[in-house]
Amino acid sequence: MMARGEPPGRVSLPVPQPQPTTKARMPIHAGTQSTSPSAEAASARDVHHGRLFRKYLLLILSLVTMALLASGAISVYFSYQEHRSALASLQHEKAVGAASRIEQYIRQVSQQLAYAALPQLDAADIELRRVEFLKLLRQAPEVTDIAQLDAGGREQIAVSRLGMDVVASGRDRSQEPAFRNAKRGQPWYGPVYFRKETEPYMTVAIRSGSDKGPVTVADVNLKFIWDVVSRIKIGDKGKAYVVDAGGFLVADPDIGL
Repeated sequence: MMARGEPPGRVSLPVPQPQPTTKARMPIHAGTQSTSPSAEAASARDVHHGRLFRKYLLLILSLVTMALLASGAISVYFSYQEHRSALASLQHEKAVGAASRIEQYIRQVSQQLAYAALPQLDAADIELRRVEFLKLLRQAPEVTDIAQLDAGGREQIAVSRLGMDVVASGRDRSQEPAFRNAKRGQPWYGPVYFRKETEPYMTVAIRSGSDKGPVTVADVNLKFIWDVVSRIKIGDKGKAYVVDAGGFLVADPDIGL
């Protein structure tokens, strides 16, 4: 069959037309995938266990931290107490040593004073007593003044580094504590006083012979105690000082006090 308008001798075949194709689509349903009850229970248990683990972990860490802090505090406390105890022992040792040196010093001066106070063969010879007192001043530089009082408390002789010697003055010193408290064979030590507010002094008295015998009285300079306390070192800032029985300061490394 020949179509119109086409050249003769050519056969025209019908061209097949493409047919529209359609793709099969899977139905899409909105929503969540359903799970089984056992899976949900397992998931809930995992969440619960995780929370418990964190809770107990924090609790354990807190307890361990508190234990470490408490242990450290206790260690510091006992270390501090041990340090204080050691320091107190050192201070006690230094104080005992200083007191021993001071006591030895005073005892030595008392022995020299007792020897100078021994009765003379000629008790009426004041010059012999004066010679003995001058010897004592040479042997014991810490003794500045020494005097002898008769049984009634009147001054017979007085020798001093700071003044003129006085012989047979007869000055009544019976009311002085040194005369009233002196006993035979037992030195009497007076309170510490400061002469002209500069150096510490102490009065020492010894009664020789009988209980009614004459009394030898000496004034002793205690400035040597400054040397004793200045040599005591306790730590970087520690220092030693000396007080009398009444708590009054006698010697301190700071001489200006």
